[in-house]
Amino acid sequence: MNKTLVLGWGKSGESAANLLMRHGRQVVCFDDNERDVVGDGVENRRGMSLENVLEDVELVVVNPAVPLNHPVINGASAKGIEVIGEIELASRFCKASTIAVTGTNGKTTTVSLIKTVLTKAGLKAYALGNIGVPFSSEADSLSGAVAVLEISSFQLETTVKFAPGIAICLNVTPDHIERHGSFQEYARIKAKIFDNQKASDFAVLNRDDPVVMSMGSRISAGKRYFSLEGKTDGAYLEGNAIYYADGEKSEFIMYVADVPLKGKHNLADVLAAVTACRLYGVDGATIAAAVREFKAPRYRTEYIGSRGKLSIYNDSKATNIDSTLRACSAMDGRTVLIMGGWDKKISYSSFFAALPDKVVHIVCCGDNSDEIIRWADADAGYSIVKTATLERAVEIALSYDDVENLLFSPSTSSYDRYTDYIQRGRHFDGIVKAFANV
Repeated sequence: MNKTLVLGWGKSGESAANLLMRHGRQVVCFDDNERDVVGDGVENRRGMSLENVLEDVELVVVNPAVPLNHPVINGASAKGIEVIGEIELASRFCKASTIAVTGTNGKTTTVSLIKTVLTKAGLKAYALGNIGVPFSSEADSLSGAVAVLEISSFQLETTVKFAPGIAICLNVTPDHIERHGSFQEYARIKAKIFDNQKASDFAVLNRDDPVVMSMGSRISAGKRYFSLEGKTDGAYLEGNAIYYADGEKSEFIMYVADVPLKGKHNLADVLAAVTACRLYGVDGATIAAAVREFKAPRYRTEYIGSRGKLSIYNDSKATNIDSTLRACSAMDGRTVLIMGGWDKKISYSSFFAALPDKVVHIVCCGDNSDEIIRWADADAGYSIVKTATLERAVEIALSYDDVENLLFSPSTSSYDRYTDYIQRGRHFDGIVKAFANV
């Protein structure tokens, strides 16, 4: 019997294997890491030759963490074996409605908002994908439900026929150049979320983002938009209120003052969620009630306490430059910024060109600290220092007496020292609790 090879174990690989086995497929696994046990009923082919790894394999399912130049992928392609990702696999077993969200920033917040609204409307909704629960863990049990999917560029790389009923691209700014090679390739991969949609589906685009708007020519689905800058066919901001236009009439949704999220970037995420939920048929009053009750996911410009006049924020989820700039802009008053982490091979020239004046001190900590400092302007109105540990970075940041905010917003991924941004966020919380008694 022909087998499916799961390449890369972890949460995603394990979920894919379990989905396949539930449907009678024989599963083998290859992982570069040393794993004696990969799962009940799964043959571990680690240590075998490439020829033996691919023996009797007719399909390869790739964990998104595995780069596409991996020797096993190259070997499979040379043999004509189909290679797909976990999202593509799950979509082939899913009979539920799907709403998929991609973008450089705001994915988790938007997915969480949409799920919250749909649940408030009495629908059964699941937040899946890059948000932390693999799509394949639930894909074949979602009949009558809505799958709200957070989709990263790593996951979109390996989609083939994936076609969400509603697909959203929030924004596209430089990120993951170390993986994709160029910003142009990264943007091309983001646009794949729309590629297989039908005319009866909907594509939701950020009218304020020129890169997102450039995707329009390749989209076959009906287009809707969201905008902070003016009226559009979708959700938009006008004065102090959010409206939704369906092409014929505009309806009031809610006042901005009732949105419990800090910063214009979060407001854009709300507009995207409003657009998706109105397209799904949820009425404006239900949407407004759900947004008012919404609690943001952790480590997204999260206020964690104060020390005297100093407000302390944990923005560990800021895994790219644009996200950190948004967090800085959301601060009220003079701010000390702690940043740095995994080296993504990205220039920080644009970061310092756009850095708000309210950031008066920067403390760098992480593998890319030297790269950050290399782009700093010696004549600018901020100080910048480098230190070896996050503990010392917090200690330095707490020593400044001319600021109102301490913002931890790394601007890059956590893989230099942590498994993910959540572990990094918890570490920062613990340091602050010890040093600042928060």
